[in-house]
Amino acid sequence: MTTTHEIKSQVSKEEESDPSKSNKYVALMETNGKECESWYYFIKYHGNEDNLKYLFDQLESVDWYILDDLSVFDLDLDHFVSSQTAKEMTKLELNSYAFHRKFDGILERIDLGFRKKDKNEKKIGKVFDLLSYGQIEDYIDNEDIDDEDLTDNESETSSDEESSEESSIQTKNIPPSLLKQD
Repeated sequence: MTTTHEIKSQVSKEEESDPSKSNKYVALMETNGKECESWYYFIKYHGNEDNLKYLFDQLESVDWYILDDLSVFDLDLDHFVSSQTAKEMTKLELNSYAFHRKFDGILERIDLGFRKKDKNEKKIGKVFDLLSYGQIEDYIDNEDIDDEDLTDNESETSSDEESSEESSIQTKNIPPSLLKQD
């Protein structure tokens, strides 16, 4: 079995031989009815092809529609954006709840736990439970985020963990420009 470290080394060597491969990103879009926002998660394609295809096939088996306060998901494996475009998208301040995000790491295989007997609404709920509100970060590492994009609470450390966690949860995805307003 190949380790994540070996995969990363292999990907790096392949990128050196063909730099254009390292510049492709696909978008996983989450649209949330409660927040009335869509969030794009840009995921490096090279090195993640199989796991992206596996996730795509599962997502395609769902007949998506907004259900209660749950999110819907779409993954585009046919159209790519460059690293620069993905990075520029993370700088947009269009949403008030969360920003778009870019990941350069290796995506783990995500099994959404669908069963043949699962009805559509149950599938929507399972995806929401695993991926909603940016939980894709649990399955991929190496998020490309700049210090200036962190909110004040994310860049500070606090000795009082409980108040720090509550504060971080409340302001985690609020744009810095909104936090600085009186």
